[in-house]
Order: sequence, then C-alpha cells, then structure tokens
Amino acid sequence: MSSEDPVTTTNPFAVLGITMRDDRARIMEAAEDRSDVLDAELCSQARATLINPRKRLEAELGWFPGTSPKVAEQALSTPVTRIGQLPLAGLAKANALAIAAERWTPAGIAELGAFLDELSAAVDGVDLHQVLREINEDREIAGFPSFSSAESAEDVLRDRRQGWRRSAMTVMERTPTAEMAEAMFLLVDKLEAEERFPLFMHELIADYALRAQPFMTKEVDGAKRLVAKARELAATRPDALSPLFEALKELLVTWDELTHPIQVSATLLGRKDSDSENLAFAVRGLSIDLYNDHHLIDEARQVSAMVGASFSALPRIANQVAEDAKALEKLAAEAAQEDADLSYAADIGTFSKTRLAIDKAGIEWRGRRTALTAVRGVRWGAVRKSVNGIPTGTDYLIAWTDGSSTTTAEFKNGAIFEAFVPKLWKGVGFRLVNEMVEKLGAGGELRFGSMIVRNDTVVLTRRKFLGSEPAEFAWADVSVTTADGSFIVNGPKGSKASASMAYREVDNIHFFEGLVRQAFKNGRVRLSEAFMA
Repeated sequence: MSSEDPVTTTNPFAVLGITMRDDRARIMEAAEDRSDVLDAELCSQARATLINPRKRLEAELGWFPGTSPKVAEQALSTPVTRIGQLPLAGLAKANALAIAAERWTPAGIAELGAFLDELSAAVDGVDLHQVLREINEDREIAGFPSFSSAESAEDVLRDRRQGWRRSAMTVMERTPTAEMAEAMFLLVDKLEAEERFPLFMHELIADYALRAQPFMTKEVDGAKRLVAKARELAATRPDALSPLFEALKELLVTWDELTHPIQVSATLLGRKDSDSENLAFAVRGLSIDLYNDHHLIDEARQVSAMVGASFSALPRIANQVAEDAKALEKLAAEAAQEDADLSYAADIGTFSKTRLAIDKAGIEWRGRRTALTAVRGVRWGAVRKSVNGIPTGTDYLIAWTDGSSTTTAEFKNGAIFEAFVPKLWKGVGFRLVNEMVEKLGAGGELRFGSMIVRNDTVVLTRRKFLGSEPAEFAWADVSVTTADGSFIVNGPKGSKASASMAYREVDNIHFFEGLVRQAFKNGRVRLSEAFMA
C-alpha cells in the first residue's frame, strides 16, 4: 500500500488475512491460498511487502501493533461508533477508527463530533518509541529482525498521520456542510471546556478550513456589500440602516458559527486567522466611519457590538473592540452632555402658549420644526420701545431659514431670548462659521447686504457727492464696530466707505461678526486663517 493512500483494509495484513505475529512460512502459505480468491498480483505484492523487514514497517504502522490477533480481528468488523469499546489505544485505535470509517457516514452531528474527538485523542496518544517496541515484540514472535531506526519510523508515521487526516476529511465530506460546521463548533467548545485540545485537532481544523473556504469567501463578499451600502445610506438615509444592520448581524453570526473552530485553533497556536481578522476590521471600519463621518454614535456602538460578539475568540480583535467600546461609551456620554447643553424649550404667552424649542433634531416654533442640518441662515435682535421717553418694553426676534422658507419667532421675554441665543450658536453657528471659512479659503465670496466678503478683502460702499460706489479694501485696513443694532465695517480713515448690517434683518451676520473679530484678535489678514494659533 502506498504511503499516499488513506488507511484502509487494503493493508497487506488484511489482504492475506494474517496477523502481525505470523512467520514467513505462514505469509507464503497465505499468499498462495488467497491468490485463489483475490487478485494474484495484489497477493504477491502483499507477500513481498511483509517478508521484507524494511518494507514491512509501513504495513505494521497501518495495522494493530501490540494487539492480540483476536482484538485485531474484532477491530475489522466493529463499527466506528463501537471502536471505543475495544481495548485499543494510540496508533492501533487510530487505525481501527480510520479503517471502520472507510465507508461510514455519520448519522448526525453527535456521531461526527464523537468520531473526530476519538480520532484526535488516539492520534495524540501515539508514542513512536512504544509503537516500535510493540512492533519489535510482534516481530520477535514472527521471527523477523527488529527495526531500530526511529528516524525512518518517524518518516513513515508522518505519512500515516496524513492518512488519518484524509480519512477524517473523507468522513466530513460525506456530511452536509451545515452539520459538519455545527459538529466542529460544538466539538471545539467541548474541548475548550474540558481544557484539552489535541494537536491533531488543529490539523483537522486546517483541513476543515479548506472545505469551508468557498463559503467563507461568499460570506466575506456579502459583508463587503452590506458595509458599502451602509456607508452610502449613512450619508443620506441613516434611518434606513436598521435592515442592513440586521442582515450584517445575521451574516456575522453565521461567520462565527462557521469559523469559530478556525479562530480558536489560530489563537491556541499563537497565529492569526487572517480571514476573520480582515472581515472583523472591515466591519469595525464601518463602526468608526459611522461616528467620525456622520456622528451616528448609537449605530457605531451597534456595529462594534456585532464585531465583539462574532470574533471573541481572537484576542487582538477582542481587545480592540473592548477599547472601541470604551471610546464609544465616552463619546456617547459626551454626546449626551452636548445634547443636554444644546436642548432648551420654553412656552411663551400668558394664556395661549407657544413653544420655542431647540435640540439636536432641530428648532421648533408654533409646532413647525426645522432640522438643524437644514438651517442655512439665522438672525436675531432686540428693539427697545418707549412712549414719551418712558420705556414700554423690548421686542425680541429670532428667525431662521432653510433657504426656501423662513420661520420668525417674536416675543417679549428677555430671559428666554438670552437663554436661547447661545443654543443657536451651539446648534448651527459653529457649523455655518466653518462653512464660511471653507468657502472663503477656496476662493469663494460671501454677501451680507451690500457688503461683499472675500478671504483677503472686503467690498464696502463709499459715499460720494450725489451717490455712492463700491470700494475694496484689505481686511488689515478696515475696522469693525457695533451701533444701533447693526454690525458695521468701516474703511480706512477718510475713505468714507462702510457697510452696516442690522442684526435683526441680515442672516448670519452675528456669526460672521464672530469670524471677523476672531481674525482680528489673532492678527490674521485672511479670514480663512482666523482660528489658526
């Protein structure tokens, strides 16, 4: 029998129907007798192998050394599920299991798991020096010279080990993929729980990984598509992410069930499971992008939890996900605090109440809500009133627009006005200022009333006899002030140029004033550099 073939009943001892303790004469006689019922060439080859002390070793390692002829005979007729009841161990038991499994199909997950467990334990129990002692004891009885080259025996045993692996793989290939995966999953969990993990089991898992590779590739492709779609929706329809997350979670659960043995084996051997790590980091990348690019903290935490649940057997992934979870928890707490800092609501009016409110979702007045992200312009201001020099109160105005419609809130409660304006800065002001900076830095321009704003210069209105004309000045040459409810930009002394923008009437002039004053404070002559240290 070739060392490349799995262990089967084509072993020369089986072909001739003899034991390891039969002598040369018995071998010759058996070969002649069996030629009448079997292929003569096969019998001749078996005889030549067994009477040659060196060639004989391969057949001996594929049979039942150290086993009584009666037990060896029983092993050939005992089904896989009852091999464990025979007094066999190590190499003899591994051979018995492989021979019995030659044409055997497991009757379910439990039988496959038990077979792989028994085979792994038996192979790990093989002691080469003990096997050689047993072989030499049988040879002494049979009248053959002992075999003393442990190195040569190791080479033959290595081939036998490959034969056991092929036998196990053949059995797994007869089993439906789902049952094979579940049997491996449950067996690995059992071995971990019992704190034992045969080395041969790692070899079987390597073979299992080859069988599972097409399915793994399919799952990876599916995950990549879901991640790509989730990134796309996060930018436009975050409300539509839920079904994608469910599909991704189901895929990762399947991946975990399929690759858990591979993950555990790699971890125990101190190796990387590259396929699982690549998939884990790809999905983790989605979690990071959901927060960094779209500030979707809850969604980022949800995806991170999926990764942690499906790759817990990989320390590097588990540690990274644990760090991510802590970071996201901290960010979530900070976001909750920001939401609390941003949120404000007040009911205005004595009898008929009108609600003015702001939170992370938007701004509300008279039941009409505008999303914060949709707000393109905001203005506010106060006008003090009096009759015959006697103050009669102050009218407050806050207005915002999404570019197509404007909402205007007018009321007389100064405390509400003072509380609400800082929320506008938090909710939309910083975003709009950043947009101004980006536009100016890219060479664009802004308009506030009659004033044209560029990054390096500003175009004001110069007064002249019977009219006016535009005049452009560098920011370093102008000054700013506030008067009569307006923000005023003055040209150089004697230029008679200026621009006045009423706070109550010109969108975003409060925010623009903040940008200009910050630039002046930092000594910048370009507005896009206002916030540079």
